[in-house]
Parts: sequence; structure tokens; C-alpha cells
Amino acid sequence: MTTARGGSSIFLALAVMAAAGLCTPAAPLLAQQAATATAVAPSAELRVQAIRPGLNVILGAGGNVVAWSGADGVVLVDSGLAAASGALVDTVTRIAPGPVLFVLNTHGHADHAGGNEAFAGKGAVLIGHESLLERSGRDPAVPATDAAESTHLASAARPVITLTESLALHLNGDRLDAVHVADAHTASDIVMRWNDADVVALGDIYWSGQYPYIDVDSGGSLAGMVAAVEGVLARTNSRTVVVPGHGPVSNRAELAAYRDMLVAVGRKLREATESGMGIEEIMAAKPTAEFDARYAAPGAIVTPEEFVRSIYSALAPKRPGR
Repeated sequence: MTTARGGSSIFLALAVMAAAGLCTPAAPLLAQQAATATAVAPSAELRVQAIRPGLNVILGAGGNVVAWSGADGVVLVDSGLAAASGALVDTVTRIAPGPVLFVLNTHGHADHAGGNEAFAGKGAVLIGHESLLERSGRDPAVPATDAAESTHLASAARPVITLTESLALHLNGDRLDAVHVADAHTASDIVMRWNDADVVALGDIYWSGQYPYIDVDSGGSLAGMVAAVEGVLARTNSRTVVVPGHGPVSNRAELAAYRDMLVAVGRKLREATESGMGIEEIMAAKPTAEFDARYAAPGAIVTPEEFVRSIYSALAPKRPGR
């Protein structure tokens, strides 16, 4: 289901944009060598990786950003941190000149939707899950001291077109499907898939080479994370390019290994909580030890302890008075 604020539809939005002359051809893409990983804080220089004709991943703006361009115009998946919006606008203009028609948010955390207002101010139509009209949640990976990266989306940064289940964009010779997955990293997560290009973008459902953070307070859950990854694995193959919310561009095999890690750690924590162990006892048992070499490399955003605590907060039995 797709809705538009003010009672309009996506087709009306497209018609208005076309009438305003916003659907203009994009110039050829400029491909650059990508760096390996990205931090939540915006880096001094954004890096660009070309993954398919017309599809580039921009790293270093906070969360990973996908720029999709072609004859019909430019579409972004996520918009990085507000502090990086100027550099991101410049980078998008350089690799894909032309107006940004749409910005689709995989979820509402500040490192993925912080640049919404900047692009909306330049005429882009914002698209996201219906729940983002009310709240976006807070990712603790974003410094709480940074007033510019607020907990909730400002009015000008909220989606104009919202979806509750799915939406499709038919542009640039391909079809982009945006599908809501329930209660994963947050309650508002959307998985993006380019059908012909065979590319998927998972937002913070997938942290490549890192432990993820599960925002339980914003509706996230380990079960939802696993279910979302399982759904993507069922529709991908060895050729599929997998774009995570954080970390380097990935593939199906690495995503499957990440799924196995989620299941294994979740099982250990479930058994521990059911036996009555508290969080400090669980931490002392080091439930992530067998995976730390792969997912707790220096510079990783989420520590093993933060990952375990985010799962425990959802699994721990409620005590009287809680």
C-alpha cells in the first residue's frame, strides 16, 4: 500500500515533477575506487563505488547511500547525516548530474535520513515508511551530543509519500521495489531491490563485517532481523550485489554468514535468559567470542557488548514492577 500526504498519489507527484521539467537526462557516471568501511561520523571525503551501470554507493556520509541515475533522473536511497549533506549534494552532482527526483529512506535514524531536508529543499520527493511521520527512533551510534542529528525527523525531513507494505518505482530502465520488513532494526525498515540490476540495499538490517545494533525501543527485534535477512537470501544469488547500511559492499555468501551469526548468538542468549542468567553473567560468558574475529574488528561501530545488550533487552524476562 502506498499513500501520499495531502491525499495525492505517487503518480500525481511524478506528473507534477515532469511538468516542472525535473525529469531530465543524467550525464554518464564517474566511477571511483571505494574504501573498505565507513564510520557513523561523516568523513572528510566521501568515497564512491560503482556497482552496476547507473548505480553507485557513496560511503562516508554516515550510513551508506545509493545513487541511482539514468535517463529519467536521479534517485537516492538514504541521505546520510545532516552534517554531511553539503558534501553529499556535491558528490551526487558530480557522479550523476541532474535533479534528485526521490529520496527513499531505509529507516529513520539520523545517519540515514539526516540529509533529507537538504535534498527536499532542492525539490526531491521524500519516501519512507508511514511510521516516520510520527517518530524515527534514535541510533546510539550517532553522538547524542550532536544537536544537529536529532532523535526525531524534523517536519521538512519527513516523507511526503509513505508506504505501509510496498512500493515500486519504474525509472531508468529498471524497477526498484521498496518492501517493508516488520520489527527488524526498527519498526520502519524497508528493503530496496533493483530487479534488472540484481542489487539489494538493506539499510541497517545488515552491517557488513560488523555486529549490528537492534533498536528495540523503536520496534526492532532479533527475530525480525533474521526474518528480513532470510527473505533477502531467498531472492538473491551469487551474482547479487548486497549493499549494507554500514560497511563495505557485500554479497550473498557474506550475508548468509551474517544470518548464521545472528541465529547462533540469539540462541545462546535465549537459552541464557531462560535459565535465569542476568546480563552481567551473560557478558562474562562471552557469547560472541567465536565471531569476534570477523565482526569486532578495530573501528567497528557497535561493540560485541552493545550488540549483546541490544538483544538481551528484548529477550530478558520482565520482572515485577518492570
